[in-house]
Formats: sequence, structure tokens, C-alpha cells
Amino acid sequence: MTTPADLLDAQRRVQALSDQHWHCLDEAVRQLTDGRTWTGPVTGSFAQDLVRRRLEVWHGLREVIEQLREEAARYSLDERRNL
Repeated sequence: MTTPADLLDAQRRVQALSDQHWHCLDEAVRQLTDGRTWTGPVTGSFAQDLVRRRLEVWHGLREVIEQLREEAARYSLDERRNL
């Protein structure tokens, strides 16, 4: 059975992975969008897609972390009600 401690542990692990990998696309995005490198229409399109997808990843990570936090809080509240 999952405990609040399990959920908080999962949330901490996801947070650590998020912190570790969130910036992995920053350099590629910077190189494609800083204006110092000429890029044609295909590369420009790719850069826009990369920026959009990076944001989707960030939102997904935030959502998972928040869901784990909420579930742990709800679980703890339910446990206290049953005492």
C-alpha cells in the first residue's frame, strides 16, 4: 500500500530529476534563437518547435510534481480523519 512517505519520496525524486534535466535543451535553444547564427525557414521552424516542446516538458514535470504533492496531502488528511 502506498503511504504519504512513498508519495513524498516519489515527489522528491521527480523534483530532483526535473532540476537535473530541465536545462538540457537550453544551449540548443539559445544557439537557434539568439540571432547570431543564420538559420533558414526549416531551422527556424525547428527552433520554434523545440521551444514549444521544451515548455511542454516543463509543464508536464510541474504537473506530475504537483499531483504527487496533492495526493500526499490528501492521503495524510484521510489518514487523520480515520484516527
